[in-house]
Amino acid sequence: MKKKWLALPVACVMAGMIAAGAGCAPETNSPVVTVQDGYVYVDGIKTEIQVSEDSNAKTAFELWKQDNPDYTGTEAEWLSWLEELLDTEEIEVIEHKLIEKGIFKGGVQSGSARTASDSLVMNNAVLRLSESVILPFGESSSWEVNITGKLLTGSAAGTQLFVANPYSEFGRVYLGVNKNSKMLYVGVRMNATYINYGWEIKDASVFGTKHSYAIGYENGIYYLSLDGGQRQTMTHINFNQADQTRLTEPEKDSKNLNELIRTVIAQDYIEMTNIGIKDFVCNCEISDFTVKTSAINGYRRLISHPLAGTKIFYLGSSITYGSASGGVAFGDIVNKITGNPYTKEAVSGTTLVDNGASSYVQRLKKLNFAEKPDFLVVQLSTNDFSQNKPTGSVQSGTQSSDFDTSTISGAIQHIIAYAKEQCPTVKVVFYAGAVRGSWGYKTAYENYMNGDFKRICEKWEIEPLDIFHSDYKNYSFYWSDDIHPTIQGYAAGWTPLFVKYFEKHL
Repeated sequence: MKKKWLALPVACVMAGMIAAGAGCAPETNSPVVTVQDGYVYVDGIKTEIQVSEDSNAKTAFELWKQDNPDYTGTEAEWLSWLEELLDTEEIEVIEHKLIEKGIFKGGVQSGSARTASDSLVMNNAVLRLSESVILPFGESSSWEVNITGKLLTGSAAGTQLFVANPYSEFGRVYLGVNKNSKMLYVGVRMNATYINYGWEIKDASVFGTKHSYAIGYENGIYYLSLDGGQRQTMTHINFNQADQTRLTEPEKDSKNLNELIRTVIAQDYIEMTNIGIKDFVCNCEISDFTVKTSAINGYRRLISHPLAGTKIFYLGSSITYGSASGGVAFGDIVNKITGNPYTKEAVSGTTLVDNGASSYVQRLKKLNFAEKPDFLVVQLSTNDFSQNKPTGSVQSGTQSSDFDTSTISGAIQHIIAYAKEQCPTVKVVFYAGAVRGSWGYKTAYENYMNGDFKRICEKWEIEPLDIFHSDYKNYSFYWSDDIHPTIQGYAAGWTPLFVKYFEKHL
């Protein structure tokens, strides 16, 4: 099996970085090289090369050089290498034989695993691979996991068969199986929410008898082939094995799953390390477990999530607090995934407009800006509109004392100015949450967003986080009411948008 791939020229690359002058002669006609969303593009074609974007006006080469300081070649040599990169030479697909005729290549961390009748018989087992397996999910990537055997034996209800857990249990990605939901799936754990995209097997007894499963990714779509049969795209999504819903858009559904994976992994590949994991042990009988992947060694490996050291302050009301999800909202989930320091100052029913000690304006003073937060995230409050607070106007001035905080526009500008006075380096971001069409103040909220709020953001050079207009898959169980998300809505709908925003504006 061969795959067309953006291969890094061996003569030019060592440990993921170009070796100086290694036969990369300059070209006369240089390609147009840009950076978008953290990737290098050559003549408009996306490569697999990732760079840390900078808010300053730096060239693609300068950004790449920041991430690869050992490179001593010229920019012309770098451009020449990029042109070679687009020649897409053929390479053999990498094959990992993790279990072959019941023999496992790795170590047993807990439980037991023994070979019997050419199968690996696992009893409450957690296995650690001797070498991790990379599964990429970029646009030109492909891989296939082939498993033959009984996925669930005895009374076992489910397990996480193939697991990536590079940062914490709250950022886990896994290939799982569950008898109760009748699903084989690719899942992502975000805080206490398990989001499972996969395939419904109508007869769950299949998992207790010997079969062959091919789970793969190609052309941007996930698929399953059972016993060598026709490939099936994903059929269902569920949350914690409940709220199971049919999927109907293979490309969009696969893209949504990839966005969840990027949220917790922060890159375009999964590094699988385990067969089974604590709390999801394996009770299986597997004869063969093979992975074929187009992965190459040019990936940037991260020791921690890029947001791990990012300090974030949150200021808001019930939506920021998570009143419909036990006090857990996007800020708490981001912290669980990344480990970042944060402070959440959120009180239900409060307003931007300064109408007492609980207003945003007054509670802003409780935040300790001496801690030098990277972001101050402020909710564009729905309460101001449902309580018919005056919108005011976009006043001139740049000092916190310049603004009339008895109006929505005045309070917003006061908050921005005050935060900047206390910590000049803080990035202030206002977010507008999604609301249902049946919310009685939706029109007024949207008109304000499109009018004075937009002008305020332009004046202060702030890019708002607009969840109100965001295009993400929205299920009925994402909502508790017209404006408050459930924990599923926060985890699968909102959190990826916040993580993407923070990474972009770091």
